[in-house]
Amino acid sequence: MREGTKLEQELQEIIEAYRARGAARDQNELVQLLREAQAVYGGVLPQAALDDIAAALGLKRTFLDAVLKRYPSIKTEAARHTLAVCCGKNCAKRDALADFVREEYGVQPGGVAKAGFRFLAAGCMKNCGKGPCVKWDGEIHTGMTAEKLRRLIEERG
Repeated sequence: MREGTKLEQELQEIIEAYRARGAARDQNELVQLLREAQAVYGGVLPQAALDDIAAALGLKRTFLDAVLKRYPSIKTEAARHTLAVCCGKNCAKRDALADFVREEYGVQPGGVAKAGFRFLAAGCMKNCGKGPCVKWDGEIHTGMTAEKLRRLIEERG
């Protein structure tokens, strides 16, 4: 059996199990389905798998994408990483970093940049004395400048 076929078969088994549990109507079940499918594919969900899940459950792909935005721990091919910029009201340079990401990478908060990361505008990261701060895949980076952020994205992306 080809590897692709084995993965597809395993995905179908997961979909069937969660369809029986009401994943099309229950977001908690849907999220668990997505997490299990992500594990099957080595931590990153391919677009084709997302298309299969949406079709099998009778969901619009745009709905599935909206769910994925709420769960940044679920990685897709399009967004293998998550970048959150601190936008706490006391972060003096928050607007500068968020503006840099918007302009440099052509992405709005909640969107996915062509560079392969989901961009989030986050609340205070509780590192005000060391700010401005960003989180890359959950890891806080302090003292950020536009140039440091560009290097981080290039090195880790």
